[in-house]
Amino acid sequence: MNRAMCIAFILASAAPAAASFVTEDVPAWRGADGTAWYEWESFTSASSETGPNFPTSEASPSGQALLFNFGEGATVSGDGNIYGFGGALNVHAYAYTTTDAKYVVANLSVHGTELLYDQVMLAWTDGIEGGASGMLSAAASINYWEEVDFGGGIGAIANVSYAWDLSGISSDVREIGVLAMTGGPHSSRDAVVLDVSTIPAPPALAVLALIAHRRRRR
Repeated sequence: MNRAMCIAFILASAAPAAASFVTEDVPAWRGADGTAWYEWESFTSASSETGPNFPTSEASPSGQALLFNFGEGATVSGDGNIYGFGGALNVHAYAYTTTDAKYVVANLSVHGTELLYDQVMLAWTDGIEGGASGMLSAAASINYWEEVDFGGGIGAIANVSYAWDLSGISSDVREIGVLAMTGGPHSSRDAVVLDVSTIPAPPALAVLALIAHRRRRR
């Protein structure tokens, strides 16, 4: 084993490890007709240069979602997590639909250096080259947080979710991407879940769903 491989092995072995989600914010409409969900809880590629990560859940059609890390200095740990030992993680999870996306919920599980919570964004396009596109922010819902010590530093096990209502966008939304960076190195991306709904909710149901989500966040 050469020096570079040995260092990478040691760093990967020392990376923080955590199981998927302690608390996940599951939308009430998951599993309904016109919805899809994509889950990554074991990764095979730590860099966009080595290719995408496909969803690991059997309920996720792999051809309709991809996940990349665009940050530098990362490796896949022995637990199958993406561990950023040499730089911040910059993870993008993409999903593609054949009909207009109306609602998106993202759940992220991180161990170590925390996310830049207020900088997580949803990017969308209408799937047409040169067509409509946009970027949307959302308030973070911290569903679980526990301070942890890793490698002499202080970080956290954090489960966080974001919800976006795209129903007011006049263009069809056919491609979405959730972009999430950490505040520095020594962060492990344990799991990512995207839920996408193409069902337009009646106004009364949409209000009830929003109230329920706010209650869960509290």
